[in-house]
Parts: sequence; structure tokens; C-alpha cells
Amino acid sequence: MTVSFVAILMVACVMALLAKRMKLPYTVVLVVAGLIVSYINGAGEAGKLGIDIKLTPELLLQLFLPILLFEAAFHVDLNSFWENKRSILFLAIPGVIVGMLLTTGLFMAVTQAFGIPISWQIILLVAAMLAATDPISVVAIFKEFSVSKRLGIIIEGESLINDGIAVVIFGVVIKITASHLGLTIPHLDTAESVQALHVLIDFLREVLLGTAVGLGIGLAISYLTSKVNDHLIEVALTAIAAYGSNMLAMHWHASGVIAVVVCGMMIGNVGAKRGMSPTTREAVFSFWEFAAFLANSFVFILIGLEIKLSGLLGDAGLILIFFVIMILVRGVTVFGVHGLVRREDLRLKKAWLPVITWAGVRGSLSMVLAMMLLATTVSGGENRELILNLVYGVVLLSILLQGTTIEWLMKRVGLIVETSEEIEYEMALARRQAIRALSDDLEKSEKKGNISSATFKILHDRLLARRTANDTRMAQMLEAMPSLNDIELEMEAAQLRALEKQIYRDLEKEGDIDYESMESLVRDVVERGREGEENEEENQKG
Repeated sequence: MTVSFVAILMVACVMALLAKRMKLPYTVVLVVAGLIVSYINGAGEAGKLGIDIKLTPELLLQLFLPILLFEAAFHVDLNSFWENKRSILFLAIPGVIVGMLLTTGLFMAVTQAFGIPISWQIILLVAAMLAATDPISVVAIFKEFSVSKRLGIIIEGESLINDGIAVVIFGVVIKITASHLGLTIPHLDTAESVQALHVLIDFLREVLLGTAVGLGIGLAISYLTSKVNDHLIEVALTAIAAYGSNMLAMHWHASGVIAVVVCGMMIGNVGAKRGMSPTTREAVFSFWEFAAFLANSFVFILIGLEIKLSGLLGDAGLILIFFVIMILVRGVTVFGVHGLVRREDLRLKKAWLPVITWAGVRGSLSMVLAMMLLATTVSGGENRELILNLVYGVVLLSILLQGTTIEWLMKRVGLIVETSEEIEYEMALARRQAIRALSDDLEKSEKKGNISSATFKILHDRLLARRTANDTRMAQMLEAMPSLNDIELEMEAAQLRALEKQIYRDLEKEGDIDYESMESLVRDVVERGREGEENEEENQKG
């Protein structure tokens, strides 16, 4: 086990460096790495690389998934989420359900037209497994290029909510289809017939009870962090919250996924802002960032290890058909949501629609559900293999194709507009900051007597020459393209807003102002930033 852990961690580190060097989404590189490792290592044994860890439902549901969900939810701004709740909830709930049913219907029509004998139960089960989106690589690109924060919150918020909805729907679909397919799944009861009313009641119970569990634990842990001033204990409390909410919800037959998401959002927006010192917040952020890195590395590499390319090649035609239908249906639901939201200021921008459609990448949760199928006892192995091949194949195709082309699409629709001049100017700004820092450090060394006056003069003159050359080049670029100044303005304004918010939070922590005043002041800062962002978007349109 130790050898496997070290081997996967080494592969993850190498792949992370490679992803940065090749400018590819990290998840894409990890899945490819998993496929390569699977080929080298050998299937079903430790093999040449010594990797013998198997991706089990327990490992995914109880260890990795709470990390990924909590970390993502922790960073979601609740105010922004609530402002865009209509678009998020429409995409996450009716969008998932309608999308699953449409995908099932269209795939049935295509297979029947070509005379391919596949039962509707198989298609429905596959569609349910692939209902959730996992836009890890997409969100990373958003952050890298400073794409609209509102678009980012819609895509990320949808993913968090539809994860929980998809798991609940999967449980319902299993009850409907398992007996017909000869499948039995631990902890899930199956039935020959399922009454619509019972299905609706079970669905609402799992969603609402999961929400209540997450809300209760999230607020309780937030209260505890406000009473404790020890960053190690507070980090541990967040870990207890993530795993505890998942465990308690599953014990009560509620949605563990929804519980973790709600819990993460509560702690990230109440506990972190109200009860944590700046030091603690930094420690919590760093801990969960590293935990998510580990979890993503293990999940996607182990996914690659589970994929058998020979099986996928045999069903390549069906996989491609399902993928195309899934994308078409995704487009229908996204454009449908655009039409449902009537208020113009809350509607999805038209330039966003193809991006949101293509950003619906399928990933880790679909594999979690497929792993649950792997753990089943089967009286019809043929159905099982076909289902797994379809799910694995679509996920692999989605990650590799959508994950690598989303940046190109965003550039095509004008969401990423970055010229060579802008890149050069950003580098010049960074170079100027570096020269200033070096000059300050050099002056401190000279004052402390660490270097002689002669050495100081030589080095200082060199830095001065570099600064002069850099400033001259920046002046030339601004003269040729005055709009470049907006880059510096935006960067400095964002830094000032972040500093201002932190000052207000520190004042509240020290007791100089009350919590309500701090919240009001922070909201003013956020609103100014949002207005600036909207004005920038309007200028780009103009």
C-alpha cells in the first residue's frame, strides 16, 4: 500500500509539472497518465510499478468525494450563488432530470433506427450515471484568465448542486432498472415497480434531509471556530465537518453529497468570515487546496487504471453516439434555462451559452457511480460490461475533448481576449514589481552592513538600468495602445479591494466594529468590484 501511495504521488507531481509546461488541464493529463500507468503496470496486480490500489465505492464515496466537494463548496461565495440561484437551480435540478430523460429517448431512437438491441433500462441507467457535471479543468481556466466571476459561479454552483441531485436520481433509477438487468447493489433496495409518488417522496426526503444535515453541521462548526483561536484545531474541525456531514447523512439515508456541499458553503461563508483569524483562514485554505490536489490526483489516476481500452474500442461507436447526444441535450437544456429566466439582468448572456454547454464535462462522480456498479453481484455480466464501457468511454472522451478545447471556445466567443501586447505588458508589470522588491532588499542589505558600498552601487546601478529600460518599453506600449493601462488599473483595484475587505474583517475580529457593520462594509466593496466588472464587460461588448 505504501509503495502504491508513493508511486501515485510521484506520478501526480510529474503530471502536474507537465500540465503546466504543456498548458493542458491537470485532469486531462492525470487521466492520460492513468491509462499509461495501467498499460505499464499491468491489470489486476501490483505489476512493474508496484501499484495495487483499487478504486472502490467506499474509497470514492467516503474518502475522496467529501474532500473534492467540500473544497469546491468552501470557496463558493454565497452572495454570488444566491444572486444567480435561478440559473444555477434550473440547470442543476430540472436540467439534470430533463437532460437524462431526453438523452435516454434520443439514444433509444438512434439504436432502434440502426437495429442495435439495447434495452431502455440500460440507457436510462447510463444516462443517470452521466447526469452530473465535473468542470474542474474549466474552472481552473476561468481563474487563470480572469473570466467573468458570475459565469464561474454559475458553472461551479451548478456542478455542486447537480452532483447531489444526480446521486439521488441514480438511487431511484437503480430501483427501477436493477431487477430487470440482474444487478444488485449494496444498500439500495430494488423493486419490480416503483410508484411515482413514492419516488417523489424519497427524492425530496433525501434532498431536504441532506440539506438540513449540512446546514446544521456547517453552522455548528462555524460557531466552534469562532470560540477557538488555534489554527490546527480549526483545520481539524473543518475536516470533521466534511466527513461528519457525509457520514451522518448517509446513516440517515439522506444525500451525503448535498450535505457536504451545504456544509462546505456554510463554513466557507460563515465560519471562515466570522470566526477565523487571517492566519487560520490561510491554514484552512492551504490544507484543503493540498487535500484536493491529492484527491484529484488519486481519483483520476485510478480512473485511468480502471479503464480497459480493449473494451472501450469494442463499443467505440455507441460511446461516440452517446457523447454526441449528451452534448446536444446539454445545449437544449442550457438554451432552455436561458429562456426560462425572464429578468434581463439575471439571464445567461448569449456569449456564455455555448461555453456553459461545452463546460458540462463528465468526470469523477460518474466514475463513482460506475464503481458502485462494479461492486455489484451480477447475474447478467454482459449488461454490466456494456454499461461500464459506455460510462467510462463517455467520461474519457468528455475529459479529453471538452477539457482540452474549452479555452479555444472561450477565445472564439470573446470571453478570453488576450493579445500578444497584453501578455507583454503583464510581463512588464511583473518585472517592475520584481525590480522594486530587489531594490528594497538591496538597500536593506546595505544599511545592515551585509554588503559594501561599492558592491551596492554596482548592483543598484544595474537594477536602475533594468528599471529604466522596462519603464521606457511600458511607456512606448501605452502610447501605441492606451487601453493597456486598464490591465494595471484592474490589477491594482482588485488588490486594494482585497486589502480593504481584510481590514474590515480584522477590525471586527479585534472588536473595533460589530459584525453587521463589517458585513455591510464588505458588501459595499464587493458591490464596487461587481460594478467595475460589469462595466468592463460592457466596454468589451462595445
